[in-house]
Amino acid sequence: MTDIVTVAENGRYRLHLERRLHHDCDEVWRVLRLLHPACAGTGMACRVRPPSLLEYACRESVLRWDITGDGHSRSVLQFSHQCPRRQDGIEEMGWWLTELDVLGELLDGVEVTDFRRRAEDMIDRCRRAFE
Repeated sequence: MTDIVTVAENGRYRLHLERRLHHDCDEVWRVLRLLHPACAGTGMACRVRPPSLLEYACRESVLRWDITGDGHSRSVLQFSHQCPRRQDGIEEMGWWLTELDVLGELLDGVEVTDFRRRAEDMIDRCRRAFE
């Protein structure tokens, strides 16, 4: 697991999260698309290359998921979020951290019913950590 937050001198924010998963790329892609079913009508530009790339761009913000194989029935998921303002990134960081946890649980067959509460708790923790 790798989590990196960078803020450039101009305030531009980038979050990079990496998770090693015990599931193949196709399985990870299937669950990722359940969490992000479509970009049509969202006002976002979208790049989709199954089962390895999902990217949304809206104005100056970019969300990107890259999935690569890592041996038999394993994969690496790299997620990045770039936005123009540090505060915008911190506000969303907790959501993305929670989403990756939930993605892993869904892959393992766990029913997730408390996503929003967990995300709100993590968002609050991120705010306090970066005050």
